[in-house]
Amino acid sequence: MVILTLLIIGIAALVFQQRRQVPVEERRFLFGTLIRITAYGPGASAAVESALGEMERIHSLTSQTEGSVARINEQAGKTPVHVEPELFAFLQKVFRMAEDSGGYFNPMIGALVELWDFDYEGKGRIPSAAEIRQILPLTDQKQVALDEKMQTVFLKESGMKIDLSGVAKGYAIDRAWEILKNKGMTGALIDGGESSIRVLGERPGGGPWRIAVSHPRQSEWIGIVQLTSGQALGTSADTEHYIESNGRRYSHLLNPFTGYPPEDLLAVTIMADSALIADLYSTAVFVAAAADRGELVASHGLEALMVDSRLKVVTTPGMEAILRTEQAD
Repeated sequence: MVILTLLIIGIAALVFQQRRQVPVEERRFLFGTLIRITAYGPGASAAVESALGEMERIHSLTSQTEGSVARINEQAGKTPVHVEPELFAFLQKVFRMAEDSGGYFNPMIGALVELWDFDYEGKGRIPSAAEIRQILPLTDQKQVALDEKMQTVFLKESGMKIDLSGVAKGYAIDRAWEILKNKGMTGALIDGGESSIRVLGERPGGGPWRIAVSHPRQSEWIGIVQLTSGQALGTSADTEHYIESNGRRYSHLLNPFTGYPPEDLLAVTIMADSALIADLYSTAVFVAAAADRGELVASHGLEALMVDSRLKVVTTPGMEAILRTEQAD
């Protein structure tokens, strides 16, 4: 009985100590944004460094300005390019997911995005309808050959460009999450510039992590989403990369079938079980035809929050159930 009592006391003390652990936070600029990882648990500092190192590695692996992806784009219409096994497997997965999205997410949209030449603070160039029609064939995913035996990628038409910017950060966050989990972190928050988030365990002090959802036009938050371990949020909005002309804002998120951004939507937040899924489908839902958005969310078991051009906030039942108006983490 004495031994049992001491054991119970020891467990209680350990739990209390874990609750009181001070979180470790580190930041790094990757994927064009500030990445922030907050974690607590035994060896948190080393775990966070490992997680950030993994994200940095994936940033290099998926970069469009250097490495294999850049070579694939440079050799479009010329020759297949041999790539790393990890990148090949990732591309296979992304192209499968793109097909499952009904083509609304398209990793071959690079030439179209380049045509628009989006920049920050409303700068850029609005292409003509003729220019868009000319470029659209270069976004055809069927013109990409993935040779599994040779581990090569070939873009069949000159000018085609793979663009992994919509999924690379989500993939990196998921890999960082796995590292933190395997290293025994009690809790962690991986924040990819507020547009990609995934949580592990509980927040310091216990309970689900509380994440603020920003409004695309107003300074007030829409609300607070409570996330349990493993859940992720992905947000796509017209608030950073866009072009303003004649009173209209053109988002950098383009419908791959029309070549234009949607006019009726300002932001989409998706909740899923991985950052990759949340990021990919926040983009797909944002650019999708209005009639297809609900089916796209429901058919993949996702929860969503959307802000339309009239500033109306629309949520799925599951998202509405976890949306609060209390203080965020």
